Amino acid sequence: MSHGWNARRVKRLQEMAGTVGRQPAEPPIASMGSTGPPHIEDPLLIRDRLVSDGAQVTRPSIDPYREPVETYVYLCGGKLRLSMPVVVKISRNASKEFCEAVVKGAYCMDVLVDVSETQHGMFERYGDGLLADISLAETDKYAGYVSALYNLRKLGKLVFVRVPPSETYPWLKHAVGMGVAGVYLDEEIGSETPLEIGVSLLDVELRRMGLRNAVSILAGGWSVRCSEDVFKLVALGADAIVLSKAVEYAVGGFDVKTGVDVMRERVENLLLGVQRELKLLAGAAGVSNIYNSLVGSRELLRAVELDRDIRLKLGVKQAGVG
Repeated sequence: MSHGWNARRVKRLQEMAGTVGRQPAEPPIASMGSTGPPHIEDPLLIRDRLVSDGAQVTRPSIDPYREPVETYVYLCGGKLRLSMPVVVKISRNASKEFCEAVVKGAYCMDVLVDVSETQHGMFERYGDGLLADISLAETDKYAGYVSALYNLRKLGKLVFVRVPPSETYPWLKHAVGMGVAGVYLDEEIGSETPLEIGVSLLDVELRRMGLRNAVSILAGGWSVRCSEDVFKLVALGADAIVLSKAVEYAVGGFDVKTGVDVMRERVENLLLGVQRELKLLAGAAGVSNIYNSLVGSRELLRAVELDRDIRLKLGVKQAGVG
C-alpha cells in the first residue's frame, strides 16, 4: 500500500463496513487527540497538512447525537440532491457482482455511482442513480482528456465534464456556454496537479465567473481514504467527493465470495459510517449544515508546516493565525 494508504486505514474502513469487527456503520472514535498526520504519521498528501479549525465561542461545537447536523448537498443549481457529499466510482476491473452490490448499496443510501468504466447493464434498473461515460473528446477547447458524463438521475439530462486536476481551466467558459452542469476532477486520469490545488482553484475560478451556484464540482479518486479527506476537500471547494479505492478496501476486494447481498450490506454500512463521521467532524467545527456552511469554507481549515505557495493556492491560513 502507498500514497497514504496503510493497514490501519484499511482496517478502519473495514470496521465501518462490517467486514471485520463488531460495530458496522459506526465511526471508530479513539480519543479527542490526533493519531494521524502531520502529528503522528508522516504526511504524504497536501491535505495531511491541513487540520480543522475547532469550534470557538462564536461558533460553538455541535453534538450530532443530540442536535441535527445536515449532510445533504445539492448539485447543478439544486437539480440534484444527495444524502451526503459522496459519489462512488467503480473500477473497470470490478466484477459484475461487485458492481451490482455497490450500485444497490449506494442507491439505497441516496448517493451517486460512477460506472463509466464498467456498466454491466446496471442502467436498466438503476439508471437514475448512476453517472456514465457517454463520449470522449479531444479538441482545442478542451486540453487533454475530456469525457462527458450523462447523469440520468433526473429527466433533465445533466452533463458533467471529466478532466484531470489542473491549475488552469481555459476551456471552462466555453463548456458552461454549451450547458455543462458540473466538472468532475478525476485524479485517476493522471495529472501532475494535486487534487487539493485543482479543487481550490476551480472553485475560485467559478466564483470569479459568477457561476459557482450553477456549476457543481465533483472530485476524487484513489487518494480519498476516509471521511476526513471528504471533509477537507469539501471545505476546499468541492460539492461531492468520489470514493474508489476506499470502497474496494472496505468491502474486501473485487473477488469477495460472500455474495452480492453481503457486499451490498457492507457498502451500505460503510456509507452510513462515513455519513455519521462527517456529522462528528462537522459538529466539532461548529457546522450544522454541510451544504450551506462547509462547501468552499477554507476558513474552517488551517495549514501545518505547508509550503507558502501551496497554502496561497489553497487559500488556507497558517495554523495559529486567527
